[in-house]
Amino acid sequence: MSLLEQLVSVVGSGQVSSAADGRDPLARDLFPNETATAPAAVVAPHTVAQLANVVGFAGEQGIALAARGGGMSYTGGFALEDSHSILLDLRRLDRIRDINADDGFVVVEAGTTWKALSDALHSHKLRPALRGPISGSVSTIGGALAQNLPGSMDAVLGVEVVAADGSTFWTGSAAASERLPFYRNFGPDLTGMFLGDGGTLGIKTAAAIRLEPIPPGVAHASYAFDTMQAAVKAMLEVSALGLGARVFALDPLKNKTATKVGLREGLSTLARVASSGRMGRGVADAARIAAAGRDAYDRVNWSVHLTCEGVSQIAADHALKKAAAVCGHHGRSIEPSIPVAMRARPFSIRGFLGLQGERWVPLHGIFPLSAVEAVIAAMEQFLEERTPDLEPHGIVHSFMMSAGAGYFLIEPMFYWPDELLAVHRRHLSERQLAKLRSRDDNPAGREQVRETRDALRDLFASHGAVATQLGRYYPYRESLTPASRAVFDRLKRALDPHNILNPGALGTPRGPQG
Repeated sequence: MSLLEQLVSVVGSGQVSSAADGRDPLARDLFPNETATAPAAVVAPHTVAQLANVVGFAGEQGIALAARGGGMSYTGGFALEDSHSILLDLRRLDRIRDINADDGFVVVEAGTTWKALSDALHSHKLRPALRGPISGSVSTIGGALAQNLPGSMDAVLGVEVVAADGSTFWTGSAAASERLPFYRNFGPDLTGMFLGDGGTLGIKTAAAIRLEPIPPGVAHASYAFDTMQAAVKAMLEVSALGLGARVFALDPLKNKTATKVGLREGLSTLARVASSGRMGRGVADAARIAAAGRDAYDRVNWSVHLTCEGVSQIAADHALKKAAAVCGHHGRSIEPSIPVAMRARPFSIRGFLGLQGERWVPLHGIFPLSAVEAVIAAMEQFLEERTPDLEPHGIVHSFMMSAGAGYFLIEPMFYWPDELLAVHRRHLSERQLAKLRSRDDNPAGREQVRETRDALRDLFASHGAVATQLGRYYPYRESLTPASRAVFDRLKRALDPHNILNPGALGTPRGPQG
């Protein structure tokens, strides 16, 4: 009996696909891993029980498998390297099992998108106490938890996991008999063990996430700066105030393109802005954004954007006043079109291509605050020296930066002319595709991006960076001290003795072990 026939006998024919046109696109992310190969089959289970049966079967047969969600990875997070393997497409596990407003948590399955969860909670005037990724209209809960999100993951109260032997269990308070998943730190923090694991220790099928009320007060401000150094200095000073403000910065290229969305999307965003405010504030915000126009940031070099929340509008305005005073000391006030629009429309995948359809790939580093100035200087020098290598291929770079509680994130990104992938075409409408310039395959430009990105990743590591979304791109296991590596290896062997769970991710051995 073939592998396909065996899988059909395990879960039924409706959940199994072996067609090449279905396997290849699902097996590759936004920047395909050179060694990735299409799996023998893709299984899209409808239930956790079906998934557990497949994993149990794979464990018995010694067949490698990996789970994917929305596929927005760019680090080879699910890029299997064995053609005799199984890819688990979890997008059908998309139920919101329980919105428990009284106890302040939601139980949601791994294939649910962040936007779907946000929409379901909105009528309850609640939101997850964990900000989803910008790609949350496509990215799933399980994918983000497996990859990690920048900042704290404390809002994850527990996870439902399918282990390598096919058994299913919960962590947190839900691990105890007849306990609600309302509390994470019940005994050892087993929940944390499965966050950011890249699916190498277990497959997350559901999560309990803490809820919080949508704050009644919110205020925004934006500032322009002449240099990256001045913008960074302002961000660090705002972060030190401990106001809980969202603080991020954009470079000159991002400033020029951030407001250049299509007419329909722009009008939709303005409508959301107008409906999101209280006591006429939303309408006033929308009117100011419309008046500022699509070229509002064209003459801005670096920009820093602030969002402050509060238990009342007075509290939010007061916090913003303190944060804005710092930025005003270093820069000049501009219309806060970007933070207002992002709050009204937090999820978008339009940014995974350039404005004219150029290919895009980012990388990032998360740094201690004390390292920021040195790494900024080193990064600027690095990119200046690389310009002669990048320009002949039409490669340009851009930046986003954000400051959090005790950390600073730097996210350079590269754009270059190249053909679009199936993953791009799958998530763009025909209208959007028609507006994008057609590009030929550009292997030389793509290779130059790969080499430059790798070198910048290594530069970041030399300045003490860590990263999220490790996949097969950022070093994890090999970066650990020998003692820490030994602990991770023992944990991996205990939970996945045959190394069938996403082998190769996080630096684990490639391929199943006997």
